[in-house]
Amino acid sequence: METPNRSRPFNTVGALGAELRRHRAAAGLTQQQLADRSGVSRRWIGLCEKGHPGAELGNLMRVARALGLALRFDQQPAATRQTL
Repeated sequence: METPNRSRPFNTVGALGAELRRHRAAAGLTQQQLADRSGVSRRWIGLCEKGHPGAELGNLMRVARALGLALRFDQQPAATRQTL
């Protein structure tokens, strides 16, 4: 599976978890291997990939770094903004 170079917006926690799962699989890592590399539990990785909303931001940042990803905020044009 090839990892894309383009970033995508995440409108739900589930979409973010699915993207992390996709990047993990593309890197050829199991949940346990990613957990070991990032310093979080395998259970946390599984919950995050399933879109569990209680994921800590610090853990998310560690996992992203372990996958070679950066978290960033991109401003959307006013016409595409959604109210949460």
